[in-house]
Amino acid sequence: MNAHAPDDDLVNWLFLDLNSFFASCEQQERPELRGRPIAIVQMLTDSTCAIAASYEAKSFGVKTGTMIWEAKKRCPDLVLVQARHKLYVQYHHRICEAVDTCLPVTKVSSIDEMACRLMGREREVSTAKALAHKVKHVLRQRLGDCMTCSIGLAPSIFLAKVASDMQKPDGLVVITKSALPDILHRLDLTDIYGIGTRMEHRLHQAGIGTVADLLRAPRSQLRQAWGGIYGVLYYELLHGADLQFPSSPHRKSMGHQHVLEPELRTLDGARQFSQHLLAKAAERLRHDNYFCRHLGLSLASAEDWGNFWTESGFHETQDTDFLLARLSQLWKQAPRLKPIKVGIVLLGLVPAAHHQPDLFADNPRRQKLSPLIDQINRRYGRGAISFGNPTPQIQKFTGHAAFQRVPEEFEF
Repeated sequence: MNAHAPDDDLVNWLFLDLNSFFASCEQQERPELRGRPIAIVQMLTDSTCAIAASYEAKSFGVKTGTMIWEAKKRCPDLVLVQARHKLYVQYHHRICEAVDTCLPVTKVSSIDEMACRLMGREREVSTAKALAHKVKHVLRQRLGDCMTCSIGLAPSIFLAKVASDMQKPDGLVVITKSALPDILHRLDLTDIYGIGTRMEHRLHQAGIGTVADLLRAPRSQLRQAWGGIYGVLYYELLHGADLQFPSSPHRKSMGHQHVLEPELRTLDGARQFSQHLLAKAAERLRHDNYFCRHLGLSLASAEDWGNFWTESGFHETQDTDFLLARLSQLWKQAPRLKPIKVGIVLLGLVPAAHHQPDLFADNPRRQKLSPLIDQINRRYGRGAISFGNPTPQIQKFTGHAAFQRVPEEFEF
């Protein structure tokens, strides 16, 4: 390592963020979509929202969450492409393999984000930038010209992620301790990872209106604004400390939600789809070796009802049939509304190693039925056997947007 390079001029992490990942996968697979404004959707209808948009569409103001009817007003030539989440997961694994040929992937943050720890001479900015350019070249070479990424180099994963968002698409931004705090002053508060609109409001209440204010604030002020130790952690991260947010060794919840197709926006349609979502979540529960103690049902209405939530508690289980019976009881509490979105969540997760069997449980043979159905579906294809009697439209539904996690092969 260069003896003249002080620690304040070194970087510890390379953070990679794929640009418009879902849309880029589709443009790579389908040459006729390249250079065109496209929006990735769960269903081909104007009543849904974009879950991703190409940069050609983003130039018209179309982005993730934009309703399609509004997107078409902004961009009349917008092309809707139905999501293929299995394809995106396959691309994710190919990208990890490609990056691994340059340097090891240390942490996968999401389906389109990953971080690599830099060691020894790799920490020197010139070497780190050369590695970043090599990663970009290898991605294009192995996956295609549409697969671009923005890379951040910084002392911590946190600042490297912030850096990766500062120049898109195909960007490369370096943040060193010696460049702080000035390099962050041009950002808005919500450009900082972890600061959403609610946190921004709390910061404003604490007298912090800009990123410059945030960086000048003492630890005590940030601790008060965040309401605890996270404020101190943010202070350290913003000033270049190589720390990471704490993570629990065990999951707390597991679930799925879905914006309903127009023909399913009835209580019966939402109820049927909730059964499908619950069956998927219960299969994940067993695959990840967890039991759950609570089941929750959520509904969002297109009318003035707002959101509805109810939940039920029970002795820990991972049995789909039992959970479906509890879901049926929860639906009896649902108000008479027109649902636009339905969700289920399994709460109070218990690792299988800590599971306490119920002395009064049903016949143990029944507990073996759900795992057996999992095995059959994985061997003969999803839907070979299903619980209940789902409609053909629900049966053909293949997956949900994979934003914060990478789904596994059995889920499709």
